[in-house]
Amino acid sequence: MNLTYKRATIEDIDILTETRIEVLRAVNKLSGDIDMSEVKKQSYDYYEKALCDGTHIAYLIFDENCFVGTGGVSFFK
Repeated sequence: MNLTYKRATIEDIDILTETRIEVLRAVNKLSGDIDMSEVKKQSYDYYEKALCDGTHIAYLIFDENCFVGTGGVSFFK
C-alpha cells in the first residue's frame, strides 16, 4: 500500500460531494432510489464556499492512483 494525501481544492468538489452522498446513504441505510439531488446540490454549494474561505479543510487519500478515502474538518464560530 502506497498512500498519498492531498489537500482538497475547489477542483475536488465533485469527489467530495459524491463521497458525502455515498456516506450518507450508507450511514442512513438509504436505497439507491432515494432522491439525493437536493442534498448533493447543497453539499456542492457548501464545499464551493467553504473550501475557498477556509471554513472547511479536506484531505483526499489515494493508494497509487486509486481514491480510497477522505477526511475533513469544518470550522464554525
